[in-house]
Amino acid sequence: MGVISGRAGAVNGVSTMRTWTISTSADVQAAVASNTKHGTVVIDGNTDWSGNYTAYGHTPAKLPGETFAGTFSLDETNGLAGSAIVDSVTIVVDIFAGAIIQHTVNFSGNGAVTRGAAAATDVTIPDPPTSIGCKLEIGTMVGTAVWTAVTDVRTMTLVLTSSNQAYVSSDTAGATKRLEGNLSGTFAATVYTDDPSDLPEENDVYRVRMYVTPTLFWLLEFVEFAGQADLGADVEGATIVGANLTGQWTGYASVSAVATEGSIKTPAVATVWP
Repeated sequence: MGVISGRAGAVNGVSTMRTWTISTSADVQAAVASNTKHGTVVIDGNTDWSGNYTAYGHTPAKLPGETFAGTFSLDETNGLAGSAIVDSVTIVVDIFAGAIIQHTVNFSGNGAVTRGAAAATDVTIPDPPTSIGCKLEIGTMVGTAVWTAVTDVRTMTLVLTSSNQAYVSSDTAGATKRLEGNLSGTFAATVYTDDPSDLPEENDVYRVRMYVTPTLFWLLEFVEFAGQADLGADVEGATIVGANLTGQWTGYASVSAVATEGSIKTPAVATVWP
């Protein structure tokens, strides 16, 4: 036993990792019966674990529903290891702060976790992407989309989620396992505006390009916008007028009055869905 810092931590296969955190649990079973003398007896329960890691970068190495053999190292030698499945990823582009683009990957166990030997290192060359120069474009719902840049965007956030299904059976030895679930997604942006009619409104459907460099972008076909939140004027504070835009990804929408299947693509033009 000893005391260490987290400065040598790593997750296998993850570049430019910032933090990782895992929590383990047992659903211990308690009982009171005629022979427990008014006390409680507690026995083992099914086990589970979950966690997340954060990293710099615009494209997570792990995507929702993906199962991976995780090695979560505390010091390049010891830590935790086990099969995990990705529940969700969140990608944040903060243009207002000029921040490095970053993402969070949330995962859950797909079987037992082990403690002890867990050797992982990150030998990649750091090349963190900046939010400066990023933008948001929305495309019309016709065969060949007409793309328009949304002006004065402050932040953009993309969340992709898989509704993974947990189970315990006679074959899992008391450990919780999971199968991939259905995919959903949300998109949000904060903007400055002098005319809300220039912005997507509730029930508007668009193609969306969330740029992570001046030329590369996440493509969402399609996003149905839920409305414009927190739009107003602060006379006393003379603050700059803005609004929050939120929407949900829909894999199917009407394009030129024809029901059409969409897609989700990474900045490397890899298909996430379908």
